[in-house]
Amino acid sequence: MAEPILDYESFFEGAKNALLELDTLSTEEQRLSLESDRISKAIDSEKKATEDKIADTTAKRLKEITSTYDSEIKKAEEQKRVVEVKKEKAKNKKISERISEETKDLREHIAATKSEIKQEMKNVGIPIFCNTRSYFTFYFPHKFFDYIKILITVVVLFLGLPVLIYKLIPEHKPIYLPFIYFVIVLITGGLYIIIGNLTKARHRDSLMKIRAMRDNIDHDMKRIVLITKDINNDSADDRYDLSSFDNEILAVSDKLSDLNAKRNAAVSDFENNTKKVITDEIRESSREKLESLGNELEMTKKSLSSIADRRSQINLTISDKYESYLGRGFLNTEKIDALQKLITDGEANNISEAIDLYERRQNG
Repeated sequence: MAEPILDYESFFEGAKNALLELDTLSTEEQRLSLESDRISKAIDSEKKATEDKIADTTAKRLKEITSTYDSEIKKAEEQKRVVEVKKEKAKNKKISERISEETKDLREHIAATKSEIKQEMKNVGIPIFCNTRSYFTFYFPHKFFDYIKILITVVVLFLGLPVLIYKLIPEHKPIYLPFIYFVIVLITGGLYIIIGNLTKARHRDSLMKIRAMRDNIDHDMKRIVLITKDINNDSADDRYDLSSFDNEILAVSDKLSDLNAKRNAAVSDFENNTKKVITDEIRESSREKLESLGNELEMTKKSLSSIADRRSQINLTISDKYESYLGRGFLNTEKIDALQKLITDGEANNISEAIDLYERRQNG
């Protein structure tokens, strides 16, 4: 229950002092709050800088450790690749030598047969163009593909060529086609008959003999292809004496395994031991600063808490002792001075009269 005011001078001075103290405490509270935020950000920044330094330093040290091993591993891999290439070249050379050796008799037989064909042609006077695959295809066909070739040639000569010539003639007319066919048949047929009379009719027995020899050559060539294919498909290296290359490749492979094992061991040691030492060293270097900032933050928070408690108490005191008499609108020092002057000068006998008089004058 509010008590009557006996000493207005003390009442007003107490209210003004309380308001001034509240204002001072509020300002200090705001300052300490900002300072607390600043110190907290400084701590966070220092922690982040420390963690970043740890990450950068450990990554750099790990790279320095592994780069040496990686360089040696790369050299060993290149050395192994070079030896493997040399082995492959040596193997291919020996395979070629093996193919040459195992097909020697066939190739000699082919050479002898070709020489015999040339001698036969020379003896009986057969033109050189007769010793061609095309000649024997058209004049002595006896294989399946010979007849396929003849069929294709007939289609091209007597269907494709006439149409092509017909298309190339300016202002071509259908009446031209019979003449085109006649000319083509006349030329190709005439040439075929003439060549046949000059060669096949005169030297049939010799040409049949040559055809048989050419078939022998084809047979030998097929055997050479089969032998070559079998040798190339033979994956065994034992017969080629490549052990020196295999030993060198094995030695380099062992070196690679050793380098990789050492690299893994170095990485493991770094991750499990060295990294912790580096981390502890870096954190220790920033520990003093973080502790100083932490102490400063703790003191600031304590001061802030004390100021906040005091401000709260003053605020409640103002509310209890002065706001109930003056009202919230007159809780500032200028208005309190004005009310105090009205009562001191005798223009008002109490606070209510002073407030009424002040408001009437303010409102004109």
